[in-house]
Amino acid sequence: MDISSAVRVIASLIVVFLLLLFFLYYLRRFRPSGFSQNNGEVEILAKTYIDTTKQLVLVRARGNESLLAVSGNQVEHLWTEKVVEPQDGSQRVSQTR
Repeated sequence: MDISSAVRVIASLIVVFLLLLFFLYYLRRFRPSGFSQNNGEVEILAKTYIDTTKQLVLVRARGNESLLAVSGNQVEHLWTEKVVEPQDGSQRVSQTR
């Protein structure tokens, strides 16, 4: 490998590295709002494993609590209830749907 080939390879690596840095900066700066941000709308309250591949998950999303059965890549909805949190912090009220 002569010196001109080595310089060309190093220059190409520098250009690729700078393009990668520019792309990462662009993604961080101009990503859409809500993209990969945890804004607290979906919260996992509890998770219980039934088997090595089966589990029950209790989630709260937008004032609703739902129980989901997860098996492999299948998700089955079991029930949902509306949860109303009072302002004074007393007991919550739930309405099953």
